Amino acid sequence: MVSSELKKIKILKIKLKNSIGRLEKNITDSLPKNLGISRTRVKNLISKGSFFSTILNHPIDLNYKYIENDILILKLNLENEEPLEKEKMELDIVFEDKHLIVINKKPGVIVHPGSGINNGTLVNGLSYHCDRLSDLGGKLRPGIVHRLDKDTSGLLVAAKTDNAYLGLREQFSSHAVKRKYVALVWGLPKINYKKTNNNVDFCQEANQIFKLSGNIGRHPIDRTKMAIRNKNNGKIAITRFKINDKFLYESKVVATLIECWLETGRTHQIRVHMSSINHGIVGDQIYNAGKKTNIKLYNDLGDNFLFFKRQALHAKTLSFVHPISFKSINFEAPPPTDFDDLLKSFYKLQSF
Repeated sequence: MVSSELKKIKILKIKLKNSIGRLEKNITDSLPKNLGISRTRVKNLISKGSFFSTILNHPIDLNYKYIENDILILKLNLENEEPLEKEKMELDIVFEDKHLIVINKKPGVIVHPGSGINNGTLVNGLSYHCDRLSDLGGKLRPGIVHRLDKDTSGLLVAAKTDNAYLGLREQFSSHAVKRKYVALVWGLPKINYKKTNNNVDFCQEANQIFKLSGNIGRHPIDRTKMAIRNKNNGKIAITRFKINDKFLYESKVVATLIECWLETGRTHQIRVHMSSINHGIVGDQIYNAGKKTNIKLYNDLGDNFLFFKRQALHAKTLSFVHPISFKSINFEAPPPTDFDDLLKSFYKLQSF
């Protein structure tokens, strides 16, 4: 049973675990993981003066330099957060009980409000559909224990109860949740690739499985993007994948269908990793290293390709232990129609 004190928590005392690197990252890493407070939210709280230094005796800002033995007090007033608007939304519900709900998210849907977006998100739709969602992660992201990018489709689980939230958060934090994705990438991944970043390790394991390791963090210039970083500026990220199919055009492999699974779950992880070895995901508007520029190829692929303006990435399977019944449960969802149509266009290339 979750105590009412945890549910209504307003004040936290924080001693930073690390004094090197970005302040918001160090504070986020020092907060209890089961609160689910994101780095972006921490940065906003710092800007609002919500963190108080017991040594300086005043709120800190983003220029704060760590003082030994300083204790930061977070004044977190959940009551002041803007109320979430409930919206009727068509949801593809794969599973639901009184503790959690599993959704097959459509592409183009943002998971939760933020960055000036207050409605039209999956959370707005879930709030309308569900009698309740756990708000341990914050009033604007109730139930959310993990995310998918706006233009990535596929399976996502949300927690209705606090006990379910805590149990799922623990599984995600310990990397016990198993997720598999399908992606269409440019070219044919090979070990003898041309390195684009020395901080990436790319190798082949047994059974034709490839492993990508490279720390991921915020891009040093464009903070809306992620990038391969060194160990001081990024978190360890490991992606494995295998090749499911190859697409030839004029006797050359122009694209490959891969199945990926994550050992870690960093923002934009698969997209950043594949682009770092020059095999960006087809349709990706941001991380598109290796993108083909053959106009004849584009014309032969046709409208299904020309109008596909998102990353061809789908979260196909999701497996975890139910946090209440403790039973292992597995879910699978096929890619959406636009992804299927895109694949059909690449399969037709064989006839050219």
